[in-house]
Parts: sequence; structure tokens; C-alpha cells
Amino acid sequence: MPPELQFLLMNALGWLRFWLLPRLWSVAIIAFVAYLLIRWLDGRWYSWLRPILLSSRERSPSQSVWRQVRILALPRTLTRIVVWIITFWLILERFGVPREIILWGLTIVVISVLWSIRHLISDLTSGYSLILDDAIVEGDQISSAFGEGIVERVSWFAVHLRASNGTQIIVPHRAITGNIIKVRRTSTKKPIG
Repeated sequence: MPPELQFLLMNALGWLRFWLLPRLWSVAIIAFVAYLLIRWLDGRWYSWLRPILLSSRERSPSQSVWRQVRILALPRTLTRIVVWIITFWLILERFGVPREIILWGLTIVVISVLWSIRHLISDLTSGYSLILDDAIVEGDQISSAFGEGIVERVSWFAVHLRASNGTQIIVPHRAITGNIIKVRRTSTKKPIG
């Protein structure tokens, strides 16, 4: 074997053994700890929000489960995003990327994304507050300035109404929370006897 090739091979093996493998092991450990932290926080969110989860008004079991899933989904998702951003930051620092580059890059990305989806965030937070307040659910009849109809579906960003003539009306959550609406509930409890 030529000495140049032997020197190159020894440098590559040394780089792999002493530089790359220790960093890959630390990346695996950081990712595993992040996964465990996310799993622990998922359980904590359930216990922290338990009073809100159990306080649904006269709803059917499926509507109560739907409400619980929706209430838990947003904090769990935000927690996962924050933990994975911090994990990604730690991994980049482990590979020697300067902290200032990471900070400025994250700042620019976060600000531009938040600015571009500001209306979606407004609808999302308004919808989340509607779900927390247990204001509307499928089957309720709503009357507002935007239209009148029966709630067919409540998505993350809008309420889908079906008017009496069959027309579907889609109302963004920010329009509902910013105006007065009348809600006529359908009773889900069966009479006794």
C-alpha cells in the first residue's frame, strides 16, 4: 500500500474514531433524553389540565373525548416543538457550530414563520379558547352576523355550519370570538323513564 494512501486511511479512521463517533454517541443520548422529556411532559399536561378536561357540559361521551383530545393536542405539540428546537441547538453546538449563528438563524426563521402565519395563529388561539370554554360543539345551532346554521364540524381554524337551505358556511374562529353569537344546544341526555 502506498504511504500516501496509508496516511489518508489512518487520518480518516482517526477522524471517524476520535471526532465523529463520540459526537454521534452524544447526539443519540441528547435525542433519547429529549424523547423521554417529551413523553414525561405529555403525561404532565394531562394531569395539569385535568380539571378543564373533566368540566365539559352536557355532552355525549364522544364529544367529551373529542374535546379532551383537542385541549391536550396544542400544549403537547408546542412542548414537542420547543424541546426539539432546543435538542437541535444542542446537537449543532456539539458539532461545533457557533452559538451566534444558531441564535440568529433560529430568530430569523421563527420571526418570519410567525409573521407569515399570524392569521392562522389568531384562528388557532381563538378556536382553542372556544374549546376551553366549551362554547360550541357539533350539533349546536348557531346564529351570528355571518350566518345561521347547525355546527357540522369544528376544525382547528374554522367552524363549519350547515344552513337550513343546505348551504355550508365556514366561519373563521377569530370572527366568532370577536362577535356575539347565539348558541342553541341540543340535549344529549336522555329522559329517564
